[in-house]
Amino acid sequence: MQRKKHSLYYALFLTIFGSILFIVLVRSYYDYDHTKHEVATELEAELKNTGSSLQKSVAGYVDSYAVNEYEKLVKHAMEDDDIAAILISDYNMANILGKKEYISGYIKDNKWHIREYDVQNIEQTKLLENAFFRETQELITSDGSLVGTISIYISDRHLNEQVQRIIVQNIVTSIVLAFLLVALIFFTMNAIILKPLLRMIKTIEESDHEGVPSEYLEEANSKELDTLTKAMNKMIASIRKSRERLKEQERNLVFQAHHDPLTGLPNRLLFQDRLTQGLKKADREKKRLAVFFIDLDHFKEVNDSYGHETGDILLQNIAQRLQGVIRAHDTLARLGGDEFTIIMENLGDSVDISNLAQKILNSLSSPVVVNGTILYVSSSIGISLYPNDANSVQDLLKYADTAMYKAKDEGRNNFQFYNAQLTQLALDRVVLEVSLREALRKGEFVVYFQPQIDTELGEICGMEALVRWQHPEKGLIFPDAFIPLAESTGLIVELDRYVMKVAMEQVFNWREQGLNPGVLAMNLSVKQLEHHDFIETFKRLMYAIGVKPEWIELEITESQLMRKPEDAIKVLQELSDLGVSLSVDDFGTGYSSFAYLKKLPISKLKIDKEFIQDIPKDEEDIAITKAIIVLAKSLNLKVLAEGVETRDQKEFLLREGCRFVQGYYYSKPVNVEQMEKMIIEGVEE
Repeated sequence: MQRKKHSLYYALFLTIFGSILFIVLVRSYYDYDHTKHEVATELEAELKNTGSSLQKSVAGYVDSYAVNEYEKLVKHAMEDDDIAAILISDYNMANILGKKEYISGYIKDNKWHIREYDVQNIEQTKLLENAFFRETQELITSDGSLVGTISIYISDRHLNEQVQRIIVQNIVTSIVLAFLLVALIFFTMNAIILKPLLRMIKTIEESDHEGVPSEYLEEANSKELDTLTKAMNKMIASIRKSRERLKEQERNLVFQAHHDPLTGLPNRLLFQDRLTQGLKKADREKKRLAVFFIDLDHFKEVNDSYGHETGDILLQNIAQRLQGVIRAHDTLARLGGDEFTIIMENLGDSVDISNLAQKILNSLSSPVVVNGTILYVSSSIGISLYPNDANSVQDLLKYADTAMYKAKDEGRNNFQFYNAQLTQLALDRVVLEVSLREALRKGEFVVYFQPQIDTELGEICGMEALVRWQHPEKGLIFPDAFIPLAESTGLIVELDRYVMKVAMEQVFNWREQGLNPGVLAMNLSVKQLEHHDFIETFKRLMYAIGVKPEWIELEITESQLMRKPEDAIKVLQELSDLGVSLSVDDFGTGYSSFAYLKKLPISKLKIDKEFIQDIPKDEEDIAITKAIIVLAKSLNLKVLAEGVETRDQKEFLLREGCRFVQGYYYSKPVNVEQMEKMIIEGVEE
């Protein structure tokens, strides 16, 4: 059974209190005995004096046979609280009465009342026997004759009352002093010893999971405790230092066990673990995952020709290049030799995979200088996908390896999917990207315009500029076929600027001809918005052409806007300050925060055609459209509906308060000539 432990405060209090209590008791006993002796001595001296003074007067009365007189005198003397009895032995009266002795006087009974003394009263006799002190003096007359004796008896009753009163006073005083002393000693020891000790204990108790105090002990006031504190702090510091060394060693061992010593990349063990975790995450989130197997072409020849040291430096350089092209959350590993792998998670579509593969090929195509030697390196890349190709670590790695050998067979310096169809799509994409760059260089893109109508007036109030690719072989290509590729490759910035230039020049020409095309709406890519020189480039273009800011409206889609709303607000505010109108395109398809929507310097919301196409049949689309119109009005924004194709849709929108529309009901996107004709002649329903 575990012994009950008591607090130091408890032990200290009992020790101090017990010691002081013992001292008080000893001192009280001494005071009682000493005081009683002093009071008794004083009392005896006083009563002797009283007896002496009575002796002279009583002797005279006895000598003159004046019994009544000396009895009066005695009774008066009995009023003294300390006197228990005064008895007179009168020899003269004894002779007269023929008795052996004649005793008279007064005595106090148990209730301290004065009574005449009766020799036959046994109770009075006992009182005299129990008297504390007796003083007897002879009665001698002035001529020297002995006429009797006077005896004064003292009771200890009053004596005890006096002594007890004094003792009580002493005890009360002693107790008060004792408690003051206890408090003084207790608080002094508490401040000097207990509090520092408790601070030490608290610091030690507040330890981490390994039992090491989180903080160092505070400096103590006393020399001894300060020495103890310094010793313990030194011990804590030593433990922490040792633990850090152990943790560092442990981290190094873990790192060495999971990383390649040459490149510092994850090794096969860590790669497999991360791929396992990546598959679990992809399964939970219903996402795709890709495994890249990268093998350097002809690496063995480098080792054979220039030595393993050169080969190692080359591998380190290749690892750095690969690290530079992958995304932050992708995993690059070295399996051994010249074999590298990449885990690519959160895939959108195959375009992302092809982009990375092409970046790797481009990155490794540049020559590498090692110890003054120029080396050219290429690679063959195999790609497998989860869940398309496999759902296990071993199979994904095996299939990516198989695809890599297919890339070797295709002449090296290329990438292949394990799925042959995906490889063909990737190759088609590469061809399309090359063609897209060539089209920009040759100016094969043309701008079409779709009118925007004020249905209340039945007039054109503006137009949206839309790009088309006039391919020399395939004919007119619509944006859906090339805009996603332009955005993923970054070509969208150059394409946007080209469309803006052509569209603004055309609007300026119409204005110069005296025509009123209304406001020109142009799409603004978020990549364009994020470009550091966009504002300056746009201002120079606008001023160089001669268009006025109020002629221009820039549209940015809701989903792109919400990617980095804070940054977008800053740039859009600069555009608004120029006098350019801003609108949110495809509104309702993203996840706008009303908090950000209020901050955006926009003047218009464009309802996405997805909500318009089934009106007025679909109740949900009707409810959403009404809500957007109400929201726009509450924010003092204009609202325009896209994709209007029927009279019922137009009339519903007009009835609900949306007067501006755009869609096939009035006109599809048309070329410059057709748009100019509509500006002049107007539109027909």
